[in-house]
Amino acid sequence: MNQSYQRLIRLELLQLLRNRSHVTLIAILLVLMTAATWNTSRTLKAKMAEVDRQTDLVRANDQQLGAEIDSLAQGLATYETSYTLPTSGVRLTYDNHRVTTLPFSPFSVVAIGQGDLHSNYKKIVLYFDTSYEMYSEELISPLEQLFGQLDLAFVWTYLLPLIILLVSFNLLSLERETGRLPLIESQPLAVSRWLLLRIGLRFLVLFSSIALGALALLAIFAAGAFGSAKAIGQLLIILFCYCAFWFSLSFLVNLAGYSSGNALIVLTSTWALLVFLVPSVVNQLGKEIHPIPSRLEVINHHQAIYNEIEHHLEEEMAGLFQLHPDWYSDDPVTQSLSNSTGWNINYLAKQYLAQVKHQPFAAEYEKQIDARNAWLLNLRFLSPALILQNALTDLAGSSVRHYRNFLQQSIEYAQQYRMYVFGGLFSNHAFTSQEIKNLPVFEFDSSRVPNRFAVDFLGLVTYLLLLLVASPIIIRINSK
Repeated sequence: MNQSYQRLIRLELLQLLRNRSHVTLIAILLVLMTAATWNTSRTLKAKMAEVDRQTDLVRANDQQLGAEIDSLAQGLATYETSYTLPTSGVRLTYDNHRVTTLPFSPFSVVAIGQGDLHSNYKKIVLYFDTSYEMYSEELISPLEQLFGQLDLAFVWTYLLPLIILLVSFNLLSLERETGRLPLIESQPLAVSRWLLLRIGLRFLVLFSSIALGALALLAIFAAGAFGSAKAIGQLLIILFCYCAFWFSLSFLVNLAGYSSGNALIVLTSTWALLVFLVPSVVNQLGKEIHPIPSRLEVINHHQAIYNEIEHHLEEEMAGLFQLHPDWYSDDPVTQSLSNSTGWNINYLAKQYLAQVKHQPFAAEYEKQIDARNAWLLNLRFLSPALILQNALTDLAGSSVRHYRNFLQQSIEYAQQYRMYVFGGLFSNHAFTSQEIKNLPVFEFDSSRVPNRFAVDFLGLVTYLLLLLVASPIIIRINSK
């Protein structure tokens, strides 16, 4: 590096340190990052506490049920009705529910994502309602969360570009308007290289501040994140590319020869286009191309099937026992509706039959939701803001794909648990304390949610390459 470059770098860095507006904007950005991380951390602590409370409740109920079964076996306790017997599957149906949990990522503080709409646990019960079906609160669009609670993803996606544009929009136009440009052009350094160097230094200063600030916040609020150097690297790489895109865009607009006012208008208009308008248009197109009927249709369809089953109950029950012959029992307790066990078996059988017949209709509805989500996910490449948002929620484990997959896995587990309990309930099997300990356990399979970092990284690099290709064209036009 020759002396002219070294001198320019020293002078530029000195000006940046003395520039109060530049320092103030970086300070504001760091304050916003801190506030966002604190807010997210507080939200996550509340969600984690609720998950722990629900998990502890299930564990305590199971321990109590096991103790009651042991007391009954030892003749230390008696029960008035079969409904209250701890060995009855009715207890597992109503009082001893299950809980499925979506694990929190160490990077959850980066992006709340779908977390401000959905909890990280699902209560699994065997009778039909929304807590079992888990479909009624589904988000039908991953872009309906353009705004939500303040988190780092929001600060970086929406506010960071504005700060980048404010610190770089008039680097060349200001020199032209103050009459210093001829002096700069008389130097041995080309104007385009002089501009690139100035913007490059601002980029390095700002990105370094963001990177150090992010690492410090992770150390304070999510120390476990440092257990994954790969994820830390992905976070810094994706932020580097996003910052580089906006600085490169500012570089091109400066080269285009606009006045300071016009340059600011062009850059802020581009920001509004890529950050707000494109996502809104994509979301609206998704609703038009992949329309989803009202959820009331799903609810009414299930109710109609349930009513039909009640009118043909004997035939339907015969069909149920043909489908599950191991569920049939000639025990009078299970056959009579005059006792609580028989009544509950009858009720649960109707719910089960209604669900089986309703499932194709519900599955088609969910298929339409997934089709829209997949379509919108593919269109994220229309905006670097959407790419960054997707990358950050993926890293945080709070993307729409994570929650949709969690719900699907919860439904699969609920079916597995139902088969386990119903087999004993319908045959009036007396559950033992050991069987209570061996109830099916849910484990979220994260491998079913593929990592899309490489694709998102390539998407941002493509935007950078497009700006790189445009640079010599603009330089050539301005040199004429």
